[in-house]
Amino acid sequence: MKESVNSLSLSIILCLAFLLPFLLQGDVGAVTWQDEFELETQENWQLRGDDSTWRIEEGYLRAKINTKKQWTTMFEVFEYTNHVGEFNNITIKAENIGAAGDVKFGIVIGKHFLNDNGDLKETGYYLFLTNDMQALRDGKVFLSTGRRWNTDVLYQMTLRFNEGRFQFFGNDETRMDFIDANLKTIDFFGFVLVGYVTDLPNTGEGYVERVTISGLPVTAKDKLTTTWGQLKQD
Repeated sequence: MKESVNSLSLSIILCLAFLLPFLLQGDVGAVTWQDEFELETQENWQLRGDDSTWRIEEGYLRAKINTKKQWTTMFEVFEYTNHVGEFNNITIKAENIGAAGDVKFGIVIGKHFLNDNGDLKETGYYLFLTNDMQALRDGKVFLSTGRRWNTDVLYQMTLRFNEGRFQFFGNDETRMDFIDANLKTIDFFGFVLVGYVTDLPNTGEGYVERVTISGLPVTAKDKLTTTWGQLKQD
């Protein structure tokens, strides 16, 4: 029995040693990643900002403005960091997403632009919110009181980005379809919470139950996880 276990272990090691050079090659293909917000997934996300709180509660990701500042616009990004790099063709689908109170909530997608010296020049954002869409630079956003769509809550919000083309859907209905010829790739995306803080307590909140991201590049980590799973089944 002991010899059989040792033989199996040796076979796995030799198989991994054979596959490792291929696993460490550049990204090939694409994967789909889903977060149902049932457990803390802090390692997959990073908050860009310090004026809000984001928490997992009863299967939802919930975001709320939490600041002592007054009479100012708040702009908080919860960035997906499990896969990093340049993306040219991805689809983000959020389910049961909404906003309550004096805030706007939705999907953010953007890019960091560098100068000739390789230093950060500016950051461009597209905000696809439950009831509006806005474009901005460096997080400077002016929130109007108007709404492009009268839908604070959606059972499904889908954003497709393909080499500069944006296709935005709310509850399976087309909302926007446009091309930004200067944006062939993006390098970050996630969720965004924006709102205007006065001198009164802010009770607004954004929330989402599930997100599915498809078209992500296959990393060495993804390949190793898949290969190990296949080995355990063999």
